[in-house]
Amino acid sequence: MRLVCLIPELIRTRTWEWVTDFFKRHHRLARLAPFDPYMYTRTAHGGTLNIMRHAALVRSLGVEAVLATPGGKDTYGRYNVVDVPFVRWADRRDDDVCVVPDFCTDYINEVRGQAIAYLQIPTHLYTNFDYLSPRVRLWTDSPFMLERCRKVFPGKHIEIVPNIVDDKAFPFIPQAEREPGLLLAFPRKGPEFIDATEREYAALGGKYWRFERIDGIPLFELARRMRRAQAFLASAEVEGCALPPQESMAAGIVVVGKTARGANFSMEHRRTAMVAETPAEAARALVELENPELREHIARHAHEFISRYFPSGEPTQFWLATLRDLGFEAPGRNRRPEIVTPVA
Repeated sequence: MRLVCLIPELIRTRTWEWVTDFFKRHHRLARLAPFDPYMYTRTAHGGTLNIMRHAALVRSLGVEAVLATPGGKDTYGRYNVVDVPFVRWADRRDDDVCVVPDFCTDYINEVRGQAIAYLQIPTHLYTNFDYLSPRVRLWTDSPFMLERCRKVFPGKHIEIVPNIVDDKAFPFIPQAEREPGLLLAFPRKGPEFIDATEREYAALGGKYWRFERIDGIPLFELARRMRRAQAFLASAEVEGCALPPQESMAAGIVVVGKTARGANFSMEHRRTAMVAETPAEAARALVELENPELREHIARHAHEFISRYFPSGEPTQFWLATLRDLGFEAPGRNRRPEIVTPVA
């Protein structure tokens, strides 16, 4: 009996990228493809990294857990964040408990045993499987997502599962020890919001904050850059598990910006973050955050709040109870060190 976590393969060549994109653009032809193009991605998304960390945590509790992909090989390379074996999805066993991500919940129809639909993104909620089946569980990651899921999957209990925030990869560094005025932003998520905030801040006469845009880098490089920054601009209109703001809080970085319609549930204005839903609000918040005492106040409370999601906190308690409920024998008895790829 194993925990089998299904994730997509990461595309590493331009040719394969072109082929999968072609079938994704032509949905009818995709049915004729000898593979599922949606199981291949160009980006190591936060939801996938979160699933990886859950698998690693389960292994640390002495239970066999693996990551499953179509080919059964680690295609993530330096984008991988854990040391967990890979298997082919086709090689799962009848008694395996399978965790299936939201974008491909139809794969639950292939599972003979217990299955878990992990619903992390509001744009990927599909009723393409028998969600009312007693062998199927539904998980999500925030109060915002819980409300969305209840509308799509009426009559089914849905559990909020704690994200895993890696405090080893993102250790707490006080604001005073960080590079003054450095702000990180992800242009992949709301570039217009980032650009407009920068313009509005300049129009207010702001000169303290310098915007550094980062994209397409592996976790170890992101962690390295997050050791320097004092602020992070949350710019996404819609979020899934919203790990970057939470990782920022763990590291001691002040988060300012959007709540992504409530997905960034860890953001409490002037306590754990500076909530700003418009560029003008974000610019004014950045002016306020030029005050070091306010930055220290928010960074301290944010770290205190997010520490519950460190692996040794709520995630471990959740998995000890869940593994027993799923029928695994004596989870936690043969604990090993947490299996996580070291951050360079």
